[in-house]
This record gives sequence, structure tokens and C-alpha cells, in this order.
Amino acid sequence: MRDKIINDLGGLFEITQDTAFEFKELYGFTFVFKSRIVRFRDRISSAEIAPAGIIYEEKGQYYFAPLDRTVDIPEIVREYVEKHLKK
Repeated sequence: MRDKIINDLGGLFEITQDTAFEFKELYGFTFVFKSRIVRFRDRISSAEIAPAGIIYEEKGQYYFAPLDRTVDIPEIVREYVEKHLKK
């Protein structure tokens, strides 16, 4: 709901929001973090980094274990494939 309010008021108050997923490989696991930056009139008003899940490989297959029910799994998979598997 918070995202909808920010998007609705964004044009009126010059609010922009950038969301990205970051991947950190450690001990054979890939930890996924969701970072979100909200800007108000080109100044950062808030920033957050939250763990989203863990990607691991088992028998040639990749699996994603979400840590948060609200994460957008297809978007995470798309970004992971583009950034790490299409090298």
C-alpha cells in the first residue's frame, strides 16, 4: 500500500523511487537483497536494504528460497539470469 501511495503522489510532490536487487555470492549461496531509494525533489528522503532470499544450485538446477512473501520472484529470477547466468 505504501508503494501505491508514493506512486500516486509522486508526480505532485516530485517523488521518485528506485528499486533494485543486489546479489552477493558467499559459500556457494547467492544472497539476494532488495534496495529501495525514495527521493523527494531530487534529495534522498529514505533508503532501505532488505534481505529477499537465497539462490542455490543443486544437481544442476537453481532454486530460490524467499525470505519475504512480498518479493517479486519473477523479477528476481529475470535479473539473476541476466546478470549472472548470461556471462
